[in-house]
Amino acid sequence: MKLCRAAIFFVLLLPASLAATLRLDYYYDQSGMFTKFSDWIPKRLHQWQPQFVEDFFLLYSLKQLSQQEEIRRNIFFLKIALEKKFRHPREALCLIHNPQEYHKYRLLVHMHINLQIMRSYLRLASLFDKRHLYFYNLDFAPELKNSFQVAEGYYRESMPYWKKARDLALEASSYNFEIDMPGLESIRADILAGDIDYTVFTGNHLLRLKQKQQEVDAWLAQKPAAQPGNP
Repeated sequence: MKLCRAAIFFVLLLPASLAATLRLDYYYDQSGMFTKFSDWIPKRLHQWQPQFVEDFFLLYSLKQLSQQEEIRRNIFFLKIALEKKFRHPREALCLIHNPQEYHKYRLLVHMHINLQIMRSYLRLASLFDKRHLYFYNLDFAPELKNSFQVAEGYYRESMPYWKKARDLALEASSYNFEIDMPGLESIRADILAGDIDYTVFTGNHLLRLKQKQQEVDAWLAQKPAAQPGNP
């Protein structure tokens, strides 16, 4: 109690201008030495402006969720990354020694970005597709018909990005050395060996989806009243 009274007495003795300066510095001036740590962190984070391919690549890797909006956001940022310039070689994601390594580095990063866009479209397609179509699912045949159409669109949208990633992997394989990105080098080698082939993978999904679409269409043909727009 005595300490509290002493502290209050000390504050009362401070000049009014000094007390106001301390209060303003602590709560409002976010550029000085009195800035609160909890205020400084959000301010510094919001000042970061992604400009280069690597920036959007790292931004994508910060958060990867399976909800539709997060997947769409990932695709949005990754597509922007494909249109941006790369950082200076000394600020690359791995150690670069010569122009040939820098070229292979750019090929591998673009290969990986195209793969991630392709996989994101496949994840979107999986949200509108069904692994199995049971007889009781046909009670919702009109909704399934629309959902399967969306899934088919996403499956087909993913294929150009797979073809581009495969072409970049083949081009990067023309160099007989590896750079210090073992994960991407391993993916490149798997694509070259045929261990990763999304042409077959996506084609199988489209084939199974086509069978489910035919089953839904056949059910709707038998029950015209279930068609959308029918009374």
